[in-house]
Amino acid sequence: MIHKAIKLFLILLSSMAMAQTGHLMQGVGAVNMSMGGAATGQPLDISGAMQWNPASLSVFDGSILKFDIGAFEGVPELSSSLPAGMLGEGAPATYGETKSELGFMPMPAISFAWGKADSKHTFGVSAFGISGFGVDFPQETNLPVGADGNPNPNWDPNSSNAILYPQNLMGFGNLHSEYMLLQVGFTWAYRFSEKFSIGLQPTFNYASLLLEPNPLSAPSQTLGYPLSESASTTGFGGQIGLFYDSLKGFKIGASYKSKQYFSDFDFENTYLDGSSAPNVLFNMNYPAIYSIGIGYSKGIIDFALDYRYVDYENTEGFADSGWETQLNPILRQEIPTGAVNGFGWQNMSVVSAGLQLKAIKKLPLRFGYTYSSNPIQDELAFFSTPATAIIAHAFQFGLSYEVSDNFRIDAVYHYGMSDGKTSGNLLNPTPAIDFNGDGMPDGPWDATLNPLGKIPGSEVAYDMTTQMFMLGFNMNLKGKDTDGDGVKDKDDMCPEVAGLEQFNGCPDSDGDGIQDSEDKCPNEAGLAKFNGCPDTDGDGFPDKEDMCPNEAGLEQFNGCPDTDGDGVMDSKDACPNEAGPIENKGCPVIDTDGDGVPDDQDNCPNVAGGAENSGCPVVTAEVQKEITDLARAIYFTTGSNSFTDETQIRLEGIDKILAEYSTSNFVVEGHTDSTGSDKINTELSQKRADAVRDYLIENGFPAENIKAKGYGSSKPIGDNNTNKGRQANRRVEIFLDN
Repeated sequence: MIHKAIKLFLILLSSMAMAQTGHLMQGVGAVNMSMGGAATGQPLDISGAMQWNPASLSVFDGSILKFDIGAFEGVPELSSSLPAGMLGEGAPATYGETKSELGFMPMPAISFAWGKADSKHTFGVSAFGISGFGVDFPQETNLPVGADGNPNPNWDPNSSNAILYPQNLMGFGNLHSEYMLLQVGFTWAYRFSEKFSIGLQPTFNYASLLLEPNPLSAPSQTLGYPLSESASTTGFGGQIGLFYDSLKGFKIGASYKSKQYFSDFDFENTYLDGSSAPNVLFNMNYPAIYSIGIGYSKGIIDFALDYRYVDYENTEGFADSGWETQLNPILRQEIPTGAVNGFGWQNMSVVSAGLQLKAIKKLPLRFGYTYSSNPIQDELAFFSTPATAIIAHAFQFGLSYEVSDNFRIDAVYHYGMSDGKTSGNLLNPTPAIDFNGDGMPDGPWDATLNPLGKIPGSEVAYDMTTQMFMLGFNMNLKGKDTDGDGVKDKDDMCPEVAGLEQFNGCPDSDGDGIQDSEDKCPNEAGLAKFNGCPDTDGDGFPDKEDMCPNEAGLEQFNGCPDTDGDGVMDSKDACPNEAGPIENKGCPVIDTDGDGVPDDQDNCPNVAGGAENSGCPVVTAEVQKEITDLARAIYFTTGSNSFTDETQIRLEGIDKILAEYSTSNFVVEGHTDSTGSDKINTELSQKRADAVRDYLIENGFPAENIKAKGYGSSKPIGDNNTNKGRQANRRVEIFLDN
């Protein structure tokens, strides 16, 4: 009964080829692995570029050799339980769990890339161990019966893993598997421009698999499942990628890695007694992978984020599920053979993120995280036993030491864990049919009602933790640096002129922190706000625009001074230390306007006025009418306080008139028609009055001598029921404020 209940627990050994730190290889090499495998939009080394986006290889130049070797350990744990009575009438329920004892496995990666700085082409070749696994679950020793076949009085059902019983006790004994997948890729990247590249990569694969025992074979009713010799297969596929670098820090990439098509595994089988068993063929391809990633590099930070979609549902070996069947000629129906069609995995998503910090010179630090969804449905969990590398969360820490410009040592530590256990019922493929003719059905249920043969109350479960140590070496064999500034030509924006790393190899001749190509005064140290040009006298005018570069001056005089503040620059002021009118070349006069009032008593020394008004002009009725006519002709754009174009000449006219009465007090009144609410009209009229007042002040009228008041629609001069009346009411008026 145990044999029938657990016969397929080895089925996913072959699928663990994609199950090191998730269901596919999380990353390759110490650098890429330490970034959580994220590299589609952020190529930090050639291995990550060739694995996830061949287009991004275009960012590298020269000849680069990358070699990494890691030690990977997966610690899977397999458990099973059976309900009471499954081992015979009155037998208790059983439970047991067992850890694998396989230990560390090697994880190699080697890649080589070459390209010239003046070429749009970059080439690469890589050989990655992209998948590798193994389990070694020892045979259960706590058995319900002894070697003599009699009940074992020392048997503890609470610590007895029935799935690992010897095959003669309906278990599977020692479960041993070894798998490796080597992928060789030939990469070509073509750079259309400094920002955009494409890449192509044909891939060739070699895989080998050892299964002991082999669940892909139909078991013998008397000899059980056979053991298999190690089988190997070859395959091919390809990858295409796109990469865009904004050259401002932001990057994005996308790639499609096609399904890897393999020939069949051809297993040569032998039963435990040494007799030959039928060979079995099994096809298992590698799923297609869609990747998109972004990167951001600025200062000491390099950030990467990738999303991958793995298409298991259209991959041979994974798409089908359930039992293999064959036609029983007597019963004339399809009967399960005990072998398996496939694993029935769902598509899965993978999110990878990485951060590199370059705060320590020559010692960048990296932190990575990877999340993988679980493609195994609970209903089909038994078919994936022991897919114990279902790693949901993986964490990485890595660093590099830059021994020289041409040699770097990389290292990473990885730790992964399952998101709880993957579990489901033990399954029995035998339907309720009397195969041996003893009058009793060989299975306790109807295959049409329970096609998977679930055993109620039973469970098989597995989980896993992983860890890996990896060391890598990066050698730049022939990176060209024409100008010898330490920036390789392919990354040097000025490859013929020695420059600085922070300016991508371009120079800053005057050392003012602004590269020459953006410096309007490249040979004189200056200020960033003046595009690298100096301001010797510090008056806010760059020297090349300052008419007096060695004397602090005023904007209206293009940087020249006006010592006496009379509005005449010193170079044109006949009396630079005595304020005077422009008409008198900046010198004071006794009675400039000839109105009979001396300048020291004349509030308007440049405008003839009356003595009764301290030498300033008196506003006559004629002048007031002229002001009123001009003010009422001030127009604004509808609903706002912005002047219309034709208004400028009227404002200038008013300004010219009021300039003669600068000592008099005026009030600017704003009025509207009755359209709209009083609140809105009052606010709008105030804004318009303020706009006129501000204009006059900006053009020289004393602020203390003029104020503004908005009356809204409260003082109409026309009929608000007519267009003409409303137009008349929308006005500005200016009066003396007595």
